[in-house]
Amino acid sequence: MKKKLLLSVAALTAAAAISFTGCESSGSSLPGAVNPQYTQKGWKSAKIVGGGMIPGIIFNTTQPGVAYVRTDMGGAYRWHPQSESWIPLTDFAGVEDYGRLGIASIATDPVEPNRVVIASGTYTNEWEQGPSQMLVSEDYGDTFTRIDMYKSDGTPLKMGGNMPGRGVGERLAIDPNDNKTVYFGSFGDGLYRSRDYGHTWEEVKSFPKKGNVYDEGFSTWSHFEHYFGIMWVLFDPASGTAGSGSKNIYVAVADTGTTIYESNDAGATWHPLAGQPDIGQDLTLPAYEPGSASKEKKHAHMTGESCSCKKYYPIKGVYSPKGELLVTYNHGFGPYSSAYWGGAIWKYNFTTKEWTDISLPKHDPDPSRVTLDRGVGSVAVDRQNPDTLVAVTLNEWWPDEYIYRSTDGGKTWDPIWYMDGYPNRVNKYTLDIKDSPWLDWGEQKALPEQNPKLGWCIADIEIDPFDSNVLMYGTGATIYGTHNLTDWDKGKRVNFTVMADGIEECAILDLISPPEGANLISGMGDIGGFVHYDLNKASTMIVNPNIAGVNSLDYAQEDPYFIVRMGDGKLMYTEDGGDNWSPVGKFLEGADKGWSGVTAVSPDTSVIVWAPGNLVANWSDDLGRTWTECKGLPAGAKVVSDRVNSKKFYAFGNDGKTDTFYASEDAGKTFTAVNTTWNTSSRNRTSWDLTAVIGCEGHLWFAAGEAGLYHSEDGGKNWTSIKGFDNAMIIGLGKAKDKDSYQSLYTNSKINGKYGIYRSDDKGATWIRINDDKHQFGAANSTITGDPRIYGRVYLGTNGRGIMYRDLD
Repeated sequence: MKKKLLLSVAALTAAAAISFTGCESSGSSLPGAVNPQYTQKGWKSAKIVGGGMIPGIIFNTTQPGVAYVRTDMGGAYRWHPQSESWIPLTDFAGVEDYGRLGIASIATDPVEPNRVVIASGTYTNEWEQGPSQMLVSEDYGDTFTRIDMYKSDGTPLKMGGNMPGRGVGERLAIDPNDNKTVYFGSFGDGLYRSRDYGHTWEEVKSFPKKGNVYDEGFSTWSHFEHYFGIMWVLFDPASGTAGSGSKNIYVAVADTGTTIYESNDAGATWHPLAGQPDIGQDLTLPAYEPGSASKEKKHAHMTGESCSCKKYYPIKGVYSPKGELLVTYNHGFGPYSSAYWGGAIWKYNFTTKEWTDISLPKHDPDPSRVTLDRGVGSVAVDRQNPDTLVAVTLNEWWPDEYIYRSTDGGKTWDPIWYMDGYPNRVNKYTLDIKDSPWLDWGEQKALPEQNPKLGWCIADIEIDPFDSNVLMYGTGATIYGTHNLTDWDKGKRVNFTVMADGIEECAILDLISPPEGANLISGMGDIGGFVHYDLNKASTMIVNPNIAGVNSLDYAQEDPYFIVRMGDGKLMYTEDGGDNWSPVGKFLEGADKGWSGVTAVSPDTSVIVWAPGNLVANWSDDLGRTWTECKGLPAGAKVVSDRVNSKKFYAFGNDGKTDTFYASEDAGKTFTAVNTTWNTSSRNRTSWDLTAVIGCEGHLWFAAGEAGLYHSEDGGKNWTSIKGFDNAMIIGLGKAKDKDSYQSLYTNSKINGKYGIYRSDDKGATWIRINDDKHQFGAANSTITGDPRIYGRVYLGTNGRGIMYRDLD
C-alpha cells in the first residue's frame, strides 16, 4: 500500500505515541466530579464551505455592508464585508433547543440597522418540542433576547425553517416609518404584530385568512398537515412619514381563495388587493408515473412535495424604489417544485394601482408539459437602477437553472446562457468553485448539462442595495455571487464565485481520526463526506462512486490506511487512506438505504462486518465478494472491532425483548451474549454510541442516553457506571495527556444537570467542560472523536453546523 511504504521516522514516532499503557483496571466505581466550567477559545469549523440550502439572503437597505443569511437547519449568519465571509450568530443553541438553527425569516431594521429580528424554529410538527422563538437583537446579532412564541389560545406557535415552502418570504417585516412595529406571517396560525421591536406579540385578528393550503405529500407520510400560511409582509414606505408608521401594508397568504391582501389604515382593516392576478387555476400537476423519464415528475414525488395548488401562488414579494410591488408566482411552494409546473412575475404600481405582467419567457413547446409558463424562485431589483431586475428559475432540474436580467423593468429578459444548436450552450458567465471544489459532485456532465451547475432550489437572489455590481443567490448547497454583474450589459461575462465562506451547513453522521494519514475523515448526509488533510481548506467530495449519505466509517488499527465507509445500501473501502475508493465485491442485498447501521473492520484488515440498521450483521473476509450472516446477533445491532485483537468484535442490540451486549472471538462469525442486565430501551436515549479503546484489549465505552455512560474492561461482560451522567449521547477517544496515560475521553452530554462538551484525562473520574454557552452548535449528538496524534484536539459532528473542532488554547 503506497502510503504505508512512505512512512517517515516522524510517522513512526507518532504511531508510538499512541501505544497506550494505561490499561490497568480502574477498580471501584468512578466518581462523577465535574471541574468548574472554563471558557476556551478556538472552536473552529473544518472547512467544507456550504453544504445545505440557503432559503434567504437579507440586505439592510440603509447601511452598506449589513446583510444576513438564513439557513434551513444551520442557523443564521451575518456578512463580514472586510473578509467577505459569514459569521454564525446562533451557535448558542444546544441539544435542548436545537430548533433555533432552523431559520424561518429574518428582518433587518431599515431605521436602526443595529436591530435585527430572527424567526427561529425548525419544524411545525412534533419533531420540535415547545414554542418557536423570536430572536431580537440590538447589536447586529451578537447577542439576542429570546422570545417564546405562543398562539392566541396559549398553545405553542411553531415555525418551519426546514419545512416545505421554506424559501418563501420574507415572513418578517419591519415598518420603515415606525421601526417599533414588526409583522410576522406564521405557518397557518395567522398574522402577528409587535409594537415594541419584536419583544411582545399579538395576533392581528382583523386579518381575514390564515391560509388553507398545506403540503399534501408531507402530510401523507407524516400524518401532519403543514400549512404554508402567510408567506410575506411588505410595507409601502411612501404611505407614511418617519415616526408615524406606514398606512399601506401588503400580505400574501397561501389560500385557495384570495392570496394578497392590503391594509390602508396601518393594519386595522384588510381587503383583497384589487386587480391581483388569478392565474394557473386550470393547471393540474402531473401525476408521478413509476419509471417515468420525466425528471421533474420523479423528483417531485421523491421529495414528497405536492399540493392541490390549482393556481399560481405569490411566494415572494419585493419592494421597488419606483413605488412598485414585484410578486413572484409559482405553481408550488418550493424548495423542490419544478419550474415546469409554471409560474409568473407581476408588478403592482402603488400610485396608479395597475398590474403589469413581466413574466419570464416561455418554455419551448413540449406536449408532455401542462404549461409553458416558467416557474420562478425569486426576483430582485437594483435599488440604484430600479428598472434593472434579475430573476431566477426554480428547479429546471435539467439541463440547468436560468438567471435572467432585464434593464427595462421586465419588458424584456436576457438569459445568462442559451442553446446554440443542441447540445451546445453559450454561457455568458464563468463559475469558479475553488473554495468548494466538491460542488462539481466529482463528475463531468455531457452537454447541455455541465458541472458545476448554476444551482437548484434557488429560492432567493439579491442585488446589493448599494452596489449594482454585487449579486448573491442561494442554492440547495451554497451561495454564489459576483462583483461584476453590470458587465452582463456590456457583453462581457459575469464571473460567479462561491460566496459562502464561514457557512458550514452539513449533517455529520460519523467521524474518524486515524493515527496515520489524513487527520479527519467524515461521513455526511446528502453530500457523502470528505478526507481532510488540511482542516482549513475544503476538499473534493469522496466519490467512486458517491454515497449520498455516509453514516458509518472505520479504519484498521494496524493498517490505518485501510478504511471502510457505508451508507445508502453501499459499502466502500480504501487502501491508501482515502485518496482512492472501491466498492466491495458486492453489496449486501436488502441493506437499508437510509442513514442507519454501522460497519467495522478488524485491526489487521482481514474481516469487515457490515451491520445495516434493518438486517442482521454480515461478515466478509474477501473484501465483500461473499457475505455470511453473523450468528447470534439480532437485526440492527451496533458492532465495533477490538482495537488490539483481530479475532474480537463487540456488539450491542435488542432482540425485541432484552438489551444485550455480545462478543465474538472468531472474527465476527459468531457472537455470544455476555451481558443481559441492560434496560436502556425504556429510557429516552438519543442513540447508542459504543467505541473501543486503542491499545487496550477488551476496553469499551458505551454512551446509553439517559441510562448513562459506562465503561468495560473485559469485553462487555461487566460494566462500571460513570456517575453524574444524566444523558450520555456520544463518546469518543483521543490522544492521551501523558505518554503512559489512558486515552482522553470526549463527550457531548448532560452531566450533573448541564449539557456541554466535556473532556476527561483520567478514565472518566473527572470531566472538564471545553465549551461555553455561546458555543453549543445545536443537535451535536451524532458523533465525536479526539485526534490520536494531537492531545486536546476534538472533532464534533453536528446536525446542521458541519464539523466543529478545537485545540488546546
